Amino acid sequence: MTKGMIELTQSKHKIKKAKKMKKEKKSFFISVASVLLFLLLWEAASQNEWINPLFISSPIEIAHAAVLMVQEVSFWENMKVSGYEFVSGFVLAILIGIPIGVLSGWNSTFNAVVNPFISGLYVTPKVALLPVIIIAFGIGPASKIVIVFLMAFFPIVMSAQKAMLTLDQNLIKAARTFSASEFQIFKTIALPSTVPFLLNGIRLGIGQGLIAVVVGELFASTAGIGYQLTSNGQNLQTDRMFVGVLVITITGIILTSLLGIIERRFSSWKPENS
Repeated sequence: MTKGMIELTQSKHKIKKAKKMKKEKKSFFISVASVLLFLLLWEAASQNEWINPLFISSPIEIAHAAVLMVQEVSFWENMKVSGYEFVSGFVLAILIGIPIGVLSGWNSTFNAVVNPFISGLYVTPKVALLPVIIIAFGIGPASKIVIVFLMAFFPIVMSAQKAMLTLDQNLIKAARTFSASEFQIFKTIALPSTVPFLLNGIRLGIGQGLIAVVVGELFASTAGIGYQLTSNGQNLQTDRMFVGVLVITITGIILTSLLGIIERRFSSWKPENS
């Protein structure tokens, strides 16, 4: 390749990258503008009492409540409890879900053993199991950890199974042609191919895990964001309730955005279906 061709290729790459960045910036500004417009309409509806202030607060009142709440020790204690429950349950889901998903997708015998349980529990509404979980583990953090685990486990394990089913079979055949062992194929081809799918499963599991924490604490708890929401709701403190909702929402946005960045980094590792 001549120097001129190399420079032309680099120039095209830079132009393409610049266009992509311009498009992303445009999308970002449109998103920000839409959120600001929504908040303005919400505030106008509250100020003009188009909606009953008893049922829904205004953005300004919610912001004021947030400023007061972050100064309260109980708020941070509830955050600590919910954070512990979420992290513990989610880490367990990753540590158990990934190996089971990968092995069941790779080995048909192992899949035949675990698939009935995975399929059965997947279609079972996890909320319906809450009374049983509460009876078995109590109203403390243990029951919330279990429900977070159950909610986050299935997106992770099923993403790992899907990764095994989308392996490049031509690549595996080529490896076997060169006398590669099953373990070598598994380690060098199968495992790296699961990374993009696993990150996607983990990203989905984050949302499910956050839902599980709140639902579990709403059902039965003595501390946590869900407990705080229940307490505020009983006292008709809608502004404080929305602060709790925003905490969960912002946490989810931050975590999924971070996973999205990592996921894009490994997107090129996805094998093409043969």
